[in-house]
Amino acid sequence: MSRKYYYFAASLPMLSFGLRPQLSNEDFLSVSSDFLTRGDQEIIKNTMLVPEKRDGMNVSALIQWVRFEDALRNELVKYRAKKLGRDPREFYRGEYIPDPYLAAIINEAAGAENPLLVERRIDLIRWERLDEMELQHYFDLDFLIIYFLKLQILNKWNDIRAEKGRAILDELLKPAKEPKK
Repeated sequence: MSRKYYYFAASLPMLSFGLRPQLSNEDFLSVSSDFLTRGDQEIIKNTMLVPEKRDGMNVSALIQWVRFEDALRNELVKYRAKKLGRDPREFYRGEYIPDPYLAAIINEAAGAENPLLVERRIDLIRWERLDEMELQHYFDLDFLIIYFLKLQILNKWNDIRAEKGRAILDELLKPAKEPKK
């Protein structure tokens, strides 16, 4: 039976795709250490948008996430390999199981001219999948894993906005060029 973290889960700020998060990933991990068991805290710490480890996972949300992320990345590999005229089989993560829904979304998203828009659409696909996974998980470890994954998406985009803003500010603060005489 999974532990319930009623107070901690209820105290977390709401997350919405496209809005700035109120917590950094580091703040979430720091605060969560006050509420979670040591084992659950370790699971949360190792939860990544792009899962690195696949062994030893016994939490439903992580298993679902890895399967989804593998399927998404495999469809991206298939799309890119086709575009480059290469064989995608050597680049698949795990077993390739065709997913027509993801393939259609990848084809549609990849049609955008701006790579940032492609990345945003892919993150929206991730967000929608996390919303589906969140159903029936309200105060348990699965909910907190899903919350942390969503938080990582939002903070990734917050960092992108900050970099873009810094570049604009740097351009504005450049010393004016002297007119040629």
